[in-house]
Amino acid sequence: MSESSSSSPHASSCCPRFDLAAAHLIARLWVAMRLFMAGVDKFRYGDGAAATFNMGNYETKTNLIAKLMGDNSFLPSVLPGFAIDAYAHSVGFVLLIVGLWTALGIKSTWALLAAGLTFLSLGFGLAALPDDTELTANIGIGIMITFLALSTVQHGYLSLDGLLSRRKSGKA
Repeated sequence: MSESSSSSPHASSCCPRFDLAAAHLIARLWVAMRLFMAGVDKFRYGDGAAATFNMGNYETKTNLIAKLMGDNSFLPSVLPGFAIDAYAHSVGFVLLIVGLWTALGIKSTWALLAAGLTFLSLGFGLAALPDDTELTANIGIGIMITFLALSTVQHGYLSLDGLLSRRKSGKA
């Protein structure tokens, strides 16, 4: 008997699956937006029209993050202070870069792996704190959506990777 999946409307291997491409695009852009906006937030002080974004705000926020990690977690017993400071003072730039990289869809698999590892590092930092309620709500969801985006990356023809690979195969 032939494969029963051949009767499925999506069983054809000749055509790209728009449903999975759209799922990948939406998941990848959600991951990118979440990371990028978390990075932008590190530069923000205030709300609404009164909000300001600058390096002074970034320095204040990252100093608070380093102090929180140093004072309220077990991390100083396993990591030197300079490592905690380096992480806290670079996290905003990592969030911006990985978020932008993921949004563009350049080397999507690697970008999404970097995004997942970034979420994981944020989760580790939150888990090290006494009150880690934000861990499941925000970081866990981010990791699950990153997993979804990675699971559908082979259907990412709505990314820069997909566009470039179509152009390359069209010239061949």
